[in-house]
Amino acid sequence: MIKAYTETAKLIITYLGGHHKVANIINRNVIVVRKWAYSLEKREGKGGIIPAKYQVMLLNYARKHNIDLRPEDFFYSERLQNLMSKEKLSPPSSFVNGSTFRVKSCEQNEMLQSQYEERK
Repeated sequence: MIKAYTETAKLIITYLGGHHKVANIINRNVIVVRKWAYSLEKREGKGGIIPAKYQVMLLNYARKHNIDLRPEDFFYSERLQNLMSKEKLSPPSSFVNGSTFRVKSCEQNEMLQSQYEERK
């Protein structure tokens, strides 16, 4: 469960690929993105709220790139938390020439790995 709103911005930033990636998406300096996750007490902190004009930009980017990001995720991020925890359990993705494919283990590799471990 998310304890503070600052976690909502952090979660969306992580979901979209990190501070630098989000900064490139919105065409702003990375510090702008970092300030979204700062508490309101910090200088220029947004308290975990991503400003509306950037929400629109991120939603448009997500739609164009088939990323499952919804308007409600900016305020209720439990769904994103669940998606990200499921992704951690599934095999990692790799990028080749702009295409994504899933890396799955091979039975032969698993056999070789078990033989290697037996030799130790």
